[in-house]
Amino acid sequence: MRYPASHREKVRSRIVREAGRLFRRRGYEGVGIDRIMAAARLTRGGFYGYFRSKAQLFAEVVSGDHDLLERLRARRGEGPEELNRATLEVLGGYLDPSHRASIGRGCTLATVSADVARAGAPARAAYAEVVAAMVAEIERGLPDARPPDDRALASLALCVGGIVLSRAVGDGALADRIERAAFRAVEDQLTRAAGD
Repeated sequence: MRYPASHREKVRSRIVREAGRLFRRRGYEGVGIDRIMAAARLTRGGFYGYFRSKAQLFAEVVSGDHDLLERLRARRGEGPEELNRATLEVLGGYLDPSHRASIGRGCTLATVSADVARAGAPARAAYAEVVAAMVAEIERGLPDARPPDDRALASLALCVGGIVLSRAVGDGALADRIERAAFRAVEDQLTRAAGD
C-alpha cells in the first residue's frame, strides 16, 4: 500500500513533536531513540529514515515552534508604545507563577538551555536563531531600539532565567518571588529609554 505524499511529513512532524515533549521533560541525555519512537507510535528502525542522528533531531526541536515567540509575533499595536504594552503583557503571562508548570512543559528555551550548551554546533545555531528572533520581536516595541538592544536582551534573559530558577528551587514561595522579581526587572528594562 502506498501512502499519500503528505504521510512522510506528518510522521516526521509527529516524531519532532514527541521528541520535543520528551526533551523538555527529561533532557537530551534522559531520552533515547527507542523512547522517542515509541512515543510517536513507531518502531526504532524507522528513525533513520527521517533523521541522521538524535543530535539532528534535537537541533530540529530547538529550532521548531516556540510558544513565546509566537505570542510575541501575534501582538497587535499601532506603534511601539502599544507593542511595548503588549510585550509586557505577554512576558507577564510567561512569568506568572500560576503558569509555571505549563511553561515548564512547553518552553524549549527554558527547559533545554543546559543541553544546548553541551550540544553540537547545529543545536547551538538553532538556539541562537530563536533568541535573535525573540529579541527582534521585543525590540519592535521599543521606540528607540538599537539592535541588538540590551534592554531586549536583558528582558529575554530575565524571563528564561526566571523560569529556569523558579522551576529548580523546589520552594513554591521562593519560586513565586523569583518570577515576580524577574518580571519587575523586565518592566524596568522595557520602560526606560535607551542608554539609561
